[in-house]
Amino acid sequence: MKQDMSFSDPSFLFSNRPTDRERDAERAFWERQRQIARSCYQWATNLVLLTMIFVALPLGLEKWHWPAVIAAALVITILAVVMFFKGARQNAYIALIFAGVILPGWIYLAPTVLKVAQEQWLSIAKEWQRVF
Repeated sequence: MKQDMSFSDPSFLFSNRPTDRERDAERAFWERQRQIARSCYQWATNLVLLTMIFVALPLGLEKWHWPAVIAAALVITILAVVMFFKGARQNAYIALIFAGVILPGWIYLAPTVLKVAQEQWLSIAKEWQRVF
């Protein structure tokens, strides 16, 4: 129900609506928050990829797999906490799943995945040679 404006109530003289400058400042604040969260997610993604590649490559550094994964998981967890506080909760959850489950599991699965991928690659190459 609409209230009648009364001149005996001085509240009509004051505007509670934010000014253009206040709206622009708030918009800039939230854009900075989104940019920080986006940057954290990109760093976390790059760190996951680099760690997965490090574990999968046959460099003879198998004794360093667990320390590398633990260090990457710690950094990714810190980035996930920052993302969480900046409002990117879904990305933070994804980063935490990678840090806590996928990267440690990748140490055990990488040799099997590489062996299967190599066998598939060889069978595909043989088929292409047969066709052409």
